[in-house]
Amino acid sequence: MFGNLIRALIYLCLLALVFYLVVWVIGELGIALPIMVIHIIGVIFVLVAILVLYQLFWPFIAGYKWWGDRPPPS
Repeated sequence: MFGNLIRALIYLCLLALVFYLVVWVIGELGIALPIMVIHIIGVIFVLVAILVLYQLFWPFIAGYKWWGDRPPPS
């Protein structure tokens, strides 16, 4: 489990690095991205990060009963 957590964090850091490198390279090429496009790309990055963490922790969350046992129908 600890190894999977470290692997997921490394993956997320690499995704963040790629995001900033892509924005930097596009800026260096002289293509001005609107700030809203950069925000949308950032939101996509956050959603991918949530998906990675969700897939990592899903086996542990799936076994937990969030709302307790339901009473049998009468």
